[in-house]
Amino acid sequence: MLFPMIRLAVPHPFHQTHAPYPPRLTWRGFGLRQLVFNQVIGNMGATTFLTLEVMYRPPATHGGLDFFLWMQLIVLFGLLINGSCGLLVMRAGWRRLPDAQGRYKQVGLFKALPAATIGGLILLSMALCPLLSAWAAQLAFVTLQQSDWGQAHLAQIPPAGSATLVNMYFGVVSSYVFEYLHDRWTHRDARERMAHRLTTDAQLQLLRAQLDPHMLFNTLSNLYELIDESPQQARTMLLHLIGFLRSTLDGSRSAHHALGDEFKLASDYLALMQIRMGERLQTTLSLPEALRATPVPAMLLQPLIENAIRHGLEQRRHGGELSVAAVQEADQLVLRVRNSGSQHPRHPQEAPRPGFGLHSVKERLAMLCGPGDHVELRHLRELDATEVTVRLPMPLQKGAA
Repeated sequence: MLFPMIRLAVPHPFHQTHAPYPPRLTWRGFGLRQLVFNQVIGNMGATTFLTLEVMYRPPATHGGLDFFLWMQLIVLFGLLINGSCGLLVMRAGWRRLPDAQGRYKQVGLFKALPAATIGGLILLSMALCPLLSAWAAQLAFVTLQQSDWGQAHLAQIPPAGSATLVNMYFGVVSSYVFEYLHDRWTHRDARERMAHRLTTDAQLQLLRAQLDPHMLFNTLSNLYELIDESPQQARTMLLHLIGFLRSTLDGSRSAHHALGDEFKLASDYLALMQIRMGERLQTTLSLPEALRATPVPAMLLQPLIENAIRHGLEQRRHGGELSVAAVQEADQLVLRVRNSGSQHPRHPQEAPRPGFGLHSVKERLAMLCGPGDHVELRHLRELDATEVTVRLPMPLQKGAA
């Protein structure tokens, strides 16, 4: 009956590992985590026993050192025997998973392990090994008591073997409950991070799908009209369109790129808009050289610039000015997009209303940088202008999602 369970803990010499062990199953990760947890449990137990001894036995027959040394031996042999056995069983079960990494990411470690491995874990690590660990801890403590040092510093009344066994079982059960809960928590946290990253990527793809066709159709329509009227201007417009599409393609290959690339994308787009709108559109781009290499989310400025033109400048008979600027303020990167007039105005004094582009930028930055006021939209009445301000940490970390 025991032989099949032992086979789970001993890898077959010709068996190949399907996937590298996750951090939970490495000796270093598992050992350090269990050492810290068991030290906390052991010291709490020793303090509890010492408190009870003082409360119910005023002439203490045990010193505080006895309880702490006793608990340290229980922790030590519990980790060496029970912890090692449990880790070997789980590692053997991992090697027999057909799609270890996939199942681990989907359901976590304990739900991914085969039923035979869980059975072996219960039998060896939660039934047989605690008996051996408790016997070894009891024997080691009694041996210390009988030594010259122990006779000088320890009480000569050995703890009951049943108390050692109960404490060992309590520590073992607590350890595996802790491992299970920690596994569920880390798995849920990893799934949430993955969901945030996938949601951010999906929103970016949706943003590209909604922005690019609108600009492309209008540009091609204008290009068609210019072919006969002004061939030279049509060729210039076509060159800007090629540059814009190339920049968009480069930006679509990763979720982040340099701020200089983001301004290049904005420059190509604004060049196309200037051909369409003529003198009605005046643009200014301001990017300090020191900030060109700063990483930012791809297509961060594009929806803000398109909003400013579509819902602001195109609605004005005489057009206006559009400026895009980047500055560093303390530990923040500040991007400002300002256009003449107001976006979506119902009344000259009414504040602008955010559109799809601004909403998508807010959602993406909330997922990438955490909650906070990363985007601000306001109407500057004294200048009759609308300004969108974006604030990002400096430098932006790519793995924040």
